[in-house]
Amino acid sequence: MSLFFLDHKSPVAQIDCLSINIGQSNLLVPMPAVAEIVLNQDFVVEEQSPQWMFGWINWRNLSIPLIDFAALQQEQPCIDFGNNTRIVVLNSLVEGHPHRYYAIVCKGFPHTLRVEEDSALSAENEETMEACISVSFALDGHQLELPDFEEIETHLREIPNNH
Repeated sequence: MSLFFLDHKSPVAQIDCLSINIGQSNLLVPMPAVAEIVLNQDFVVEEQSPQWMFGWINWRNLSIPLIDFAALQQEQPCIDFGNNTRIVVLNSLVEGHPHRYYAIVCKGFPHTLRVEEDSALSAENEETMEACISVSFALDGHQLELPDFEEIETHLREIPNNH
């Protein structure tokens, strides 16, 4: 199954990923999509931002949007995870919006997983798939969801780029 082998021209036997706890589920994000993991930090809120966006954080002298992935999926307001949070900065993988980077909040510290090409992945029925998820599956007894980066970044177009 070659779900995780995004931009590789030659066959890849394995890829390192992050398992990110977003509250009600765990995302499996390929490392090429991850720019950095940072500690929780203050953000600037803007009234015209979508309800699933916490606000803007300063990262490497850039102002980037900080989103609540679970809230984005359900089109609901952000949920405060408290003090035990981290921020995962992601590289934008799709063109058509002004945000080269964006960040998601996660509970605790994400951990790495190496997914082998021949890993036994048990995919779930696509009819029950949640928004912004391309596939949901079990790996080594853990339920994981692969984000649909194209759908996520379509939502990024809703964020005004005043920064």
